[in-house]
Amino acid sequence: MLVDDVLYGADHLVSRWVAKRIPGMSISDGAKALGVVRGTGLVAGVMYERFNGVHCEVSIAAEPGSGWASRSALFKLFAFPFIQLGCHAISVTVPGSNLPSLNLATKLGFKGEAIVAFAAHDGGPLLVLKMFRDECRWISDGQGQQRTGSAGPV
Repeated sequence: MLVDDVLYGADHLVSRWVAKRIPGMSISDGAKALGVVRGTGLVAGVMYERFNGVHCEVSIAAEPGSGWASRSALFKLFAFPFIQLGCHAISVTVPGSNLPSLNLATKLGFKGEAIVAFAAHDGGPLLVLKMFRDECRWISDGQGQQRTGSAGPV
């Protein structure tokens, strides 16, 4: 189902698209995924894995220069884990050598949590970045209150 520019209900398709773009990525059982569509194709995908009731791991892939990160898309992509799933926190892991992904993660609002030496696919450090629901600017109204609006299908 396509809601504005975000594709819901195509978990397997979007998860495969994301995994193809992240070196060493494998898809865990039960992964959920949302895709951002421009024209007739995916330009970005976000995979949500290992949800345990309060936290999930997130993987983000995008076509460079695609303009995928509209406010509407970001609201839906962050509303899914924080509002629909009820997560209190989400994490991303990024190889220390992947400066474009680190830049994206910090611009989105993720903050450093840990450095795991020799854990990235290239043998370098893997950086763990986290975002808490009450600090997510994409779902708040700027006053710390959750926005309401169409976050997509439940």
